[in-house]
Amino acid sequence: MKRTAIFVLIIILALSILAACRKPDNSGDDSPAAFDPAQVKTMEDIFAYADTSSYNDIGYTETEYICVFEADGIYYRAIAELPADVSETLWAIDFFDENRDQKERELISPLAVKSIENLSDQILSQEELDQLAGRTGQDLFDDGWTYWAYNLENMEASMNYGPFSYNVQFDYSGEQMDNTDDFDFYEAFKDLKVLSVTFEGPGNATE
Repeated sequence: MKRTAIFVLIIILALSILAACRKPDNSGDDSPAAFDPAQVKTMEDIFAYADTSSYNDIGYTETEYICVFEADGIYYRAIAELPADVSETLWAIDFFDENRDQKERELISPLAVKSIENLSDQILSQEELDQLAGRTGQDLFDDGWTYWAYNLENMEASMNYGPFSYNVQFDYSGEQMDNTDDFDFYEAFKDLKVLSVTFEGPGNATE
């Protein structure tokens, strides 16, 4: 009986020592460490953050691969150069290939990141957006605003400015417009005045 008690005591002491030696984990989750652009070397590093991001998007041309993602509340755009052979292989992957994502990831991961840009610096503040009230649609178009969606019932549109999208509410009291096949948003909205503008999120951030 004594031997059994001593053996149990030894086990308890051993477990206590192991628990004391273990490094405490106060994170409470499996979130990655704070993002540090200076530590990024390859696209594999970028994917590690993009995979856990609340937002991420990719795009590529024949010469560049672009990944936009959010880390610690900031939107970033990372760009890697595509060597000719990698570009050719990437564009040759069948769009309907069930392993397309995996093949693309394996192909792109080793590429060196040539630049990381903080896109959040380009988000217009609400104060700047409020100053757009009273301007016409044409004023926005002339400044480079483009639309990607609109609602003729509410007379509002989702519009891109720089890498981000904004909801633009227009002032209109006439008869409801018909969304015909030849409907021209820019023509129909050019003389309407802006009531309000609010931030939506990333827009054409990979372009």
